Amino acid sequence: MKKLKLGIIGYGFMGQWHNNHAGTLEEVEVVAICDTDPAQLNKAPDTASRYSDHKELLKDERVEWVVICVPNHLHCQIAIDAANAKKHLIVEKPCALNVEEFDRMYAAAKENGVMFTVDQNRRWDRDYSMVKKAWEEKRLGNIFMVKSSLYGVFGKMHDWHEYKEYGGGMLYDWGVHLIDQMLDLIPEKILQVCADMKCAVNKEVDDYFRILLYFESGLTAEIELGTFLLGKMPRFYVAGDQGTMVVEEIKAENGAIYRAGEFREALPETVKNLDAGPTRTFSTKAEDVVYTEELPVIQRRHNDWNDYFRNIVGVINGKEELIVKPEQVRRVLQVMEAARESAAIRRSVSFEQRRNS
Repeated sequence: MKKLKLGIIGYGFMGQWHNNHAGTLEEVEVVAICDTDPAQLNKAPDTASRYSDHKELLKDERVEWVVICVPNHLHCQIAIDAANAKKHLIVEKPCALNVEEFDRMYAAAKENGVMFTVDQNRRWDRDYSMVKKAWEEKRLGNIFMVKSSLYGVFGKMHDWHEYKEYGGGMLYDWGVHLIDQMLDLIPEKILQVCADMKCAVNKEVDDYFRILLYFESGLTAEIELGTFLLGKMPRFYVAGDQGTMVVEEIKAENGAIYRAGEFREALPETVKNLDAGPTRTFSTKAEDVVYTEELPVIQRRHNDWNDYFRNIVGVINGKEELIVKPEQVRRVLQVMEAARESAAIRRSVSFEQRRNS
């Protein structure tokens, strides 16, 4: 079997992560590593050539495709250089700092006839896969609300992620994954984007954001992330007219689908006085009328992302269609730009006119 020869540009944590995942596939051989830090190069596998300049790696005729794992502000030019060197390329997320950069990168890839995509591997996460399966199988009926939340307790960014000039902050870090999941889940037009962003603990980059996406069908999606939110909340909360789905954490080992009995058809005959006060609508206790079902079965482990790389191998070999498409990557970046604008002016912004601009 012919192995595809991979070069990794940037051999920090994510570069090593790619070596330990893509590099373990029987269809792949890591043949070249590049990093400007000699200490990182010393961690490269003995079988790979080592380079301190990405342009030198791109001259290596063995390399057929590259993964770009450098800090965010360096993605654009290195990706263009790789495309011009006729290398298929994967760029770490976020693919670019803005849509203008992305368009330049994509134009270079199309001009040179090479594959171009971004590492949106979290489409293969167990928690998201469960939500998508329930959605596709219509287990919750007509869904009217989806909330995706990720709360951390450490607060501070790390390394270059805490600096704006390098493309730091959580919208560029985890936000791009959460937005990509939501847009992959909901194939509808977005009418409005409304967002709030804060530097709650960090001085110059966002460490909290809340984004509302208003879709054409009336469905609303909410994405909330904070690095210093100390109370636990579900990773996913999905509400439909036939049930509610709760996934507690990314590993998706806890949660349930909640369903209601016939009590939905009529309110109680009289108002009841409860601790909350007189009410009819909220007079029935959930534990008396709600039953649960198990979450959809997903065989994949929570951190098994090699199906992403298998798709890339299939695309390069001409056997599969690319799953994470450049047009989808561009739309995610457009949502991110709209979210930043909304947060700056403190009101919602129209979205669809951006798509072809």
